[in-house]
Amino acid sequence: MQAVVFDKFGEPDAVLRLAERPVPAPGPGEVRVRMRLRPINPADLLTVRGLYGTRPRLPAVPGYEGVGVVDALGEGVSTPVPGTRVVPLASNGTWQEFCVTKAAALLPVPDAIGDENAAQFVVNPLTALAMVEQELGAGPGDWLVQTAAGSTLGRIVLQLARISGFRTINLVRRPEQAAELTALGADLVIATEDPDAAGRVAAATAGQPVLRAIDAAGGAMAATALSLLSPGATMLSFGMMSGEPIPVDPAHLVFRDLSLRGFWLTNWMRRAGNERRQALIARLGDLMARGLVAPPVFAVHPLTAVLAAVAASERPGRAGKVLLAG
Repeated sequence: MQAVVFDKFGEPDAVLRLAERPVPAPGPGEVRVRMRLRPINPADLLTVRGLYGTRPRLPAVPGYEGVGVVDALGEGVSTPVPGTRVVPLASNGTWQEFCVTKAAALLPVPDAIGDENAAQFVVNPLTALAMVEQELGAGPGDWLVQTAAGSTLGRIVLQLARISGFRTINLVRRPEQAAELTALGADLVIATEDPDAAGRVAAATAGQPVLRAIDAAGGAMAATALSLLSPGATMLSFGMMSGEPIPVDPAHLVFRDLSLRGFWLTNWMRRAGNERRQALIARLGDLMARGLVAPPVFAVHPLTAVLAAVAASERPGRAGKVLLAG
């Protein structure tokens, strides 16, 4: 089978290569899945660069999510039966034709959810849903600030805002993104260089407190988001898109009683407990099946064109994920 492999950490275009590997055999309690589609996420490329929260043993295959079809069952496994379309909920190494995972970690995909949505089920939609609804409790009429609003997760947050009725203040780097995001339902879009960001927020909110924020960027954009929050607000930091630390003014934290804390879906799922995890997964499945949450897709490349796909995934202004097929 074909697999994308890296033998050392570094820039993807320097360390990723396509290799022929034996088709893996599922062991006891395991299932082999023939993969169809998988997205290229920032977490995948951070892992390749050796900058993610966990480091795989080398040589390694990238990829934390995707969709495929059950191909073979290991000893003691009777379901899901071969031919079932599934999403691996806890898997490493999806950038290959076949992957092996625990049967208990597979989510059968209903026909109402297409491959392009199912391939992106885990990383962005579950993260957005857990942060916005579970951690921050955003509901009708609440205001939420998000950085990197043009990202895939940012666009999913706009979909969740339409469903739940909360309102959004969206920070972007490029002013030309404002019209596009407004058409998607953004209430207010602010470019980071706008000198009147605070005034525009005050006018839009009409004095209502802004108590929730999520940050994918870090750096100066995250600092701007903090400056727009009302006393007692909380911001969740879940990404490192800028590659820069957040310059936090202690006065914001001390005198305005702001909270800044991290969020990593892996840790959240570990702490949440089975009942809460299953409820979150079921809610997302329902929203996707009804077409209310649909992660955007920018392009689909064959697995054999992985370097071109990675380059496309890091192109500024991209409106959706780049997927690897095959």
